[in-house]
Amino acid sequence: MNKLSLYCLLIYIFFAHNSFSQGILISQPRLKVDGNNLFIYYDLLAKNSTDRFYVWVELRRANGEKINVNSLSGDVGSEIKSGINKRIIWAADMDSVFLNEDINVEVNAEKYIKSFNRGSVLLKSAILPGWGQTTISKGKPWWIAGLAVYGTLTGGYLYHRKYLDSYELYKMEADPSKRSDLYDQSQKQSTISSIMICSAATAWAANILWVALIPNSYSTLHHVSLSINSSSGLLYEGLLFSFNLNF
Repeated sequence: MNKLSLYCLLIYIFFAHNSFSQGILISQPRLKVDGNNLFIYYDLLAKNSTDRFYVWVELRRANGEKINVNSLSGDVGSEIKSGINKRIIWAADMDSVFLNEDINVEVNAEKYIKSFNRGSVLLKSAILPGWGQTTISKGKPWWIAGLAVYGTLTGGYLYHRKYLDSYELYKMEADPSKRSDLYDQSQKQSTISSIMICSAATAWAANILWVALIPNSYSTLHHVSLSINSSSGLLYEGLLFSFNLNF
């Protein structure tokens, strides 16, 4: 029967990205051999249950030669959720490898980060239309649309003030002909004011809705990655602790 030993990793890391602290915990791995299948169990705990990870495995022989692995299944690959008793199964015989040789197994986990914080960009768009899109697009001048909305809103307010002034003059004017002209003028100003204010409000609301519906994809993986190192074979006994941090 094969003897199994572990290079174990128990690590708790907090790292910063975009001003947010992210907590990750990877437990000591558990290895089990069943025939020529190697079962790798691990716990992957995260600060938020919605966090997703990319998990991959690297295997090397005792002399450092990398083994090309094509027969992994289970909790490996993209979109891996956090949780306990995560399991990776390696069908070693499918990769022409036998578990009676010394093999180093490295399990790596890297957290996905959303491209943007939806709550933050919604707040920005509520303050200035286009600001949220500027943040999402990494600097494109969508905020110019916000200036246009503010300009239209200001114009609507000014026309409303003109309407009020014209209407006051209309009420004070005694000449019927001038009263009629002032009334028509005030109504035109009121209509223009309403159109401008409604247009600005519609554009503002549409911008917020736009931001709310933009798909939030994951950023390219380039954060701190965590790795678990284990080994199986006849020459390893006892427990060793190690970890890798890759930037």
